Amino acid sequence: MPLVPSSMLLRLAEEGNFALPAFNVPVPEFILWILEESEKLRSPVIIQVAPVEYQALDLRMFYGTLLFLSERFLIPFAFHLDHAREEKEVLFALRNGCSSVMIDGSRLPFEENVALTRRVVILAHSAGVLVEGELGRVGGLEGDEAEDGDSFTAPLEAEEFVKRTSVDLLAVAVGTRHGFYDRTPELQFDLIEEIRCRTRLPLVLHGGSGTPQEELQKAVVRGVRKINFSTALRAEYLQAFRSFVEEHPGDVAVHRMLPSVAFRVKEVVRECIIASLAQGRV
Repeated sequence: MPLVPSSMLLRLAEEGNFALPAFNVPVPEFILWILEESEKLRSPVIIQVAPVEYQALDLRMFYGTLLFLSERFLIPFAFHLDHAREEKEVLFALRNGCSSVMIDGSRLPFEENVALTRRVVILAHSAGVLVEGELGRVGGLEGDEAEDGDSFTAPLEAEEFVKRTSVDLLAVAVGTRHGFYDRTPELQFDLIEEIRCRTRLPLVLHGGSGTPQEELQKAVVRGVRKINFSTALRAEYLQAFRSFVEEHPGDVAVHRMLPSVAFRVKEVVRECIIASLAQGRV
């Protein structure tokens, strides 16, 4: 199936009461491995890249890889811009294949977040592109920047934010964290339910890596429709390379490393898809 708009996948998720697993891809080979495992499990999937990731490799390289691979796979998949903080980053994504974008104004005061998000919504909607906004602070390590602490999303503020910005999805702070966890996360399910009830929007969880599968699945049935996964895949990728080098000292043939690396990354992808209740949906 060709690369499809994010709006198509979001409709599937709403109708089927599941979440779209959204994977950050720091290098293009991740895309192939994610799509191969997603096809095995018959799961729709979102491939996403943040500015901090495409600064090393051009966004157009990721989009070109997706277009090439769209001829090989039957499952639907979409391309998303993650954690943009400036309008120019959104504009670049609109010109290079993204059918949904996230504008992250969560570090800003409420009124400034509203203003920035609204400007991006006007820009993106004119191109038929969905917008994910964020309210509340998801702590941990995002990209190469540390967030100092959590600030849960307030339901009344979320309701006002959605009305004033017209975002299509809302990323919420309800107990997950970016990066590695130093303790088991405790998701605030009552908070998820109230935000969903007040906004009537598909909700997004950032920091899916390290959150227990059953916790994520409980969040899904309460209205979460997109879950971001990044740290778990990157950590497994690097550890697999380290293991190969330790077991085969002096072997610099990368093509011999890749099968074992791909296998381990795909195992993580499988776990994330199941945690999202996305298997068998297409």
